[in-house]
Amino acid sequence: MDYEYSVIGSVYCNAEALASVPDTPVEYTYKGYKFLLRKFSEQISVSLRGTTDSISKGESISIQELCKNIPESIITEVCKQLSEKFACTVSMRKGYEVYGNANVFNGGSDYEVIEEKWFTVEFDNGVQKTI
Repeated sequence: MDYEYSVIGSVYCNAEALASVPDTPVEYTYKGYKFLLRKFSEQISVSLRGTTDSISKGESISIQELCKNIPESIITEVCKQLSEKFACTVSMRKGYEVYGNANVFNGGSDYEVIEEKWFTVEFDNGVQKTI
């Protein structure tokens, strides 16, 4: 079985806010954690990229380790700040998917997601929504 950790999100902004973001990916840094913002269709996608602390110390930390160990409080605060910045709804989540062999209808097996667990947070104009 393989674990795949990720920190991802979406910024559901209006056309004006979307137009204010460059077409090339932009980094948003909070407490040493870098998040990559990029336009995707009618929204902005958010993903954890790395930490400035690990780069400045010359350490090599895998993105899987960063996603696994980033505190949920950081995810919550980044979600809130992006929601305030773009004056819209932002949803972010941290979690993992477990890939493994799963039985399929024809009696064979397939390698797919067999378990997943997510922490999800959502803000609208800086106010946390109940999920």
